[in-house]
Amino acid sequence: MDWYPTPSYLLKRRVILEYLKRYDMKTFLEVGCGCGDLLHVLEGMGYHGLGIDISQDALNIAARGLSSGSVRLHCCSHLEVKEQFDVVIASEVMEHHHDDVVFLSQLRDRLFDGGRLLLTVPAHMKDWGANDDFCGHVRRYERDELESKLNAARFGDIEVYSYGVPVYNIMKPFYDRAIVSKSNQADQMDKTAGSSGMWLLTHGGDVFRFMFNDVTMYPFYLLQRFFYTTNLGKGFFAAARKKG
Repeated sequence: MDWYPTPSYLLKRRVILEYLKRYDMKTFLEVGCGCGDLLHVLEGMGYHGLGIDISQDALNIAARGLSSGSVRLHCCSHLEVKEQFDVVIASEVMEHHHDDVVFLSQLRDRLFDGGRLLLTVPAHMKDWGANDDFCGHVRRYERDELESKLNAARFGDIEVYSYGVPVYNIMKPFYDRAIVSKSNQADQMDKTAGSSGMWLLTHGGDVFRFMFNDVTMYPFYLLQRFFYTTNLGKGFFAAARKKG
């Protein structure tokens, strides 16, 4: 089985990494780390932390790319983690939870005072599609709704970016069509709240990595910044600080 980096994933990862570079944070928890691509990057940047997922298959793949011992893996839910961290990352996880404010509060407990929570979520209920049904999403978010729920969970310094324009906008219909065509192969998908709709495939990874990488995507990394403050994207990135 293999994991491949889609263009929308690379755009999302870029937003997360650019935000992290603004602050001096050393330890992290990634909830729903899937196959561990972000873990591998964070390890290379000198971070220490923990990646959790409820899919052991995904964690087995994640383990292949870790080498220093600074990043640990554990097959569990976020409720089983008792440590605190400088930053908690939950990318494409919150939309699986019915009571998302409670989920945010639970993640808040895993942060040191002043620590940062980083989220990515799908945007706009009007854009609901086959991928949302297949991945077990409960909702897609609006900017004001996301800010309100972070406030309700007692976070401050909230920033919300609309990411991925225009690439994600172009690709989303293709993702939805691909999900429909693959809907009879549900055994290839871990449709769980903890694994972020991660999809493992038996082929295609090398082609995707050749076509879509930091070099080929760099112009689009720059372009998406012009749309951060709009509501044009198909996904939101949100960052917030735990109030002391």
